[in-house]
Amino acid sequence: MRINQTVEPIFPRALMNQGVTTGACQVAICVDTAGQLSEVLVVKYTLPEFGDAAVAAIKRWTFVPARMNGEPVASTLDLVFNFEARGVVVSTTTMAEVAQAMTMRLLADNYAYGPCPLEKLDRVPVPTVTVTPQYPKALADRGVKGHVTVEYYIDETGAVRLACVGPDENPILGALTVAAVSQWKFTPPTSHGRPVLVKAQQTFDFKGDDS
Repeated sequence: MRINQTVEPIFPRALMNQGVTTGACQVAICVDTAGQLSEVLVVKYTLPEFGDAAVAAIKRWTFVPARMNGEPVASTLDLVFNFEARGVVVSTTTMAEVAQAMTMRLLADNYAYGPCPLEKLDRVPVPTVTVTPQYPKALADRGVKGHVTVEYYIDETGAVRLACVGPDENPILGALTVAAVSQWKFTPPTSHGRPVLVKAQQTFDFKGDDS
């Protein structure tokens, strides 16, 4: 995926009036095969206004879809926005992984919102709706098989958000698993009685003729 055109987020004036001069947020996005923004999820923020400002800007961006074997494919990307009263610096996991990692370590203690670690949940989210990936016999007959791990967020309502697979996964099987997992629903994850965002993963085993 390539970001074709950006619009810089505007530093929230209300925060500036309160004397806030810095902040940060992390936003995960998904861009479809047509290069259209299909999903946006604020994953972390120091103050919610920074997440709102980032999303408002991202919705005005344009993208060129990722390609695999010459064909456009849907893809996800994490964006980190570092706000200062004089401007905003944006880094992405694909363009500035080292810079982002350093930023995350420096700001980790300041984030007011972010995915809750599984060990801090009151209880693990329980699936209420699951959809099994469709595995056409034609693929099995061709020997298209293997393990596929899907990563995804479960939001405060129990909905699955931004399901994705890594670049090393089989693209055909990856698409099947993402399509299925995106339809799953869970009981809302909670920590100390409050709904929270969590990150999870699920591995599927496609066994080909042996399935």
